Parts: sequence; C-alpha cells; structure tokens
Amino acid sequence: MPPEHLRKILNDQGDLSSKKFSQEKRSILGSLKYMPHAILKLFENMPQPWEETKDVRVLYHMTGAITFVNEIPRVIEPVYKAQWATMWIQMRREKRDRHHFKRVRLPAFDDEEPPINYSENIEDIEPMDPIQMELDEVEDNAVYDWFYDSKPLIDDKDFVNGESYRMWSLNMKQMATLYRLASPLVNDILDSNYYYLFDRASFLTAKALNVAVPGGPKFEPLDIEYDASEVDFSEFNSLDRIIFRTQIRTEGPRNGGTGTTNGNIPFSR
Repeated sequence: MPPEHLRKILNDQGDLSSKKFSQEKRSILGSLKYMPHAILKLFENMPQPWEETKDVRVLYHMTGAITFVNEIPRVIEPVYKAQWATMWIQMRREKRDRHHFKRVRLPAFDDEEPPINYSENIEDIEPMDPIQMELDEVEDNAVYDWFYDSKPLIDDKDFVNGESYRMWSLNMKQMATLYRLASPLVNDILDSNYYYLFDRASFLTAKALNVAVPGGPKFEPLDIEYDASEVDFSEFNSLDRIIFRTQIRTEGPRNGGTGTTNGNIPFSR
C-alpha cells in the first residue's frame, strides 16, 4: 500500500470526539498498553545520520488505533562500526562549522499548542542533506559503491546471505578498508591485562575475596551469614552516621578553620 493510505487513516483519527468513532474508542484505549513497544520500534528504526530518508514496512490497526514499524534493523558489524567512525569525524567538523547543528528550544511546544500535523507542515519539506564523508575513489575503492547504502551488499549473494545478515563474508581489501575507516573507534590496546582492574570477572573475584586496592573501595565478603538481631550498631556501622576517613580535598579551609566529625577526624569546610 502507498504511504498516503496510512496517512489518510491517521488524519481521520485526528478528532475522536465525533460520534462516528464511538465504536472505535475501545480499541484505541486498548492499544495504549502497546504504545511503549511502538515507540521502541520507532526509535529502533530511526534513520542513521548518513541516511537522508528511510522507508520501512509498517503494521497498523485497521481503525488507525496504533501503528508499528514492522522491521528489525540488521547490520554487518565491521561496516556499521566504520560508518559510525566516519560519522564521529564528520560530526566533529559539523560542530565546528555548524552546518547541520542547531540549538533546540525546550520545551519544543507550548502547553496549549496542538501537535504539528505531518501532512500540512512536514510532508512537503525537503529533508536535510545526510552527513557523509567523501570517500576516495582509489583508496576506498573496495567499499566506495555501497558504504553508505541503507542495506549494503543486500543484492550480492557472494558477500551476504540476504536481509537477515546472519552470515557475511568480506574479502581482504574490503576488511582492510573498513578497519582503516573505523580507526577512530577501534581499540588499539591489545594487551588483555591492560584492563585487569576493570575486568568484571576479576572485580567480582576480588570482591568475594575481600581484596582491597590501596586507596580503593573495601567490600564485605559476599557470603556473610549472620543474624541481624544479634548485630550491635555502633558509631562505625550505624546508618545515621557518616565517618570521613580521609581529608576532603575538594575545597580548602576558609579563614584557617577546620571542623571535626565523629571520632575527631579533621575535615575541610
């Protein structure tokens, strides 16, 4: 069906106070519980910065009560990373030159202002140019023809299995070009021990063993078993007391004055 068919259904639902919609109000109210999913699918299929427009399949209720975008965006991982890496470079230039970036006025609408009608105010407006990096025809020849396509290589069975992108196989030149384009976002740290203290499994192990890094947080063992009724609350474990173990360095003392907290530990005011 053409998109105008769906837009007409939505326009007819603009004013539900009419008597002809009295039978449809039940389905409209019942569709509200699916609204979060409809918004999720809308965000999920939002056009990428390098796309000017995007056509998607739509599933809609015959009364116009609710509409879903009936697609799941699928990508080739190295291509997607390279696309966003070029966007990172281009957006830095755009922020410097201010071609596509404008300040947003919040709130976008006044309290009494009705929603903007798409067919009257937006449909006839030409979309803004997509943000795309100019690729070199020689250096980027391996990906030049399809890099910014909405569904790259979708018709070439030699590289992808189809729309699902479940299987893909790119040649060496294509992978090398994509890796070079993705260099701003690719992690160049190859040492697995570099992130040792931030490794989740190691962190949980250290927490379970109650291992403390100097200057870092201390944890209680994970498998403590005790009766809460037998625990005595003192100034060190009472919930209404805050004990400063080290001097607060965010702001120096004014007029040479210092104060004390529980345990006579000095701190800066």
